[in-house]
Amino acid sequence: MQDRGRIDPPVPAPALRRRRWSSLARRLAQVASCSALFCGTACSSDDESATPSPDNLAVNEISAAGSEWLELYHWGGGELDLARYGLTDTDEDTGLPRTDKALRFPAGTILASGGFLLVLMGKKDATPGPYTKDACLPGVDSGCLYATFSISEARGEAVHLIAPGNEALLDVNFPANLAAPAESNSTVCRLPDGTGELATCVPSPAASNRAE
Repeated sequence: MQDRGRIDPPVPAPALRRRRWSSLARRLAQVASCSALFCGTACSSDDESATPSPDNLAVNEISAAGSEWLELYHWGGGELDLARYGLTDTDEDTGLPRTDKALRFPAGTILASGGFLLVLMGKKDATPGPYTKDACLPGVDSGCLYATFSISEARGEAVHLIAPGNEALLDVNFPANLAAPAESNSTVCRLPDGTGELATCVPSPAASNRAE
């Protein structure tokens, strides 16, 4: 019964309540996944979004000997939604990105400004993930994604970031003249992060690069 002089607030219809809870659950799941895997600094619904491009995103480090992995680094502002974008290697015959072998970033792949995204390569027949840190690199406190393609350490090869419509957004050539033998435990990375030239480095997956 309603007291005189008091107006009870309307009760949302069940369908509306379900939509509200569903939307909240999706956002919480997205933020939780992002925080665990890709954010680096923070994931916030208040951050402005930005479009992935060479002006804010870089292939920052590559290991093609021993453990095969690469690292993306968001050096621009805002949050990058990488869902349906892809990473791939180069077709030997055409020299173009192998779009049919691309790792497609799953929904919820959000990269905050200053954040790193770790991708393990050579994972044949594996799904992209995301995977928690126990399924990624030993001793590295970061989750990762899996890619089925590999990078040739011996001859050098280009890695491509492609848009949802398969347009190439950025390319980085893994240079054979910088490739280090497996026993050296070195990588090829950008110094400084994001914008620098490629150099031989100490491995630092999902963290700032360091010169060898």
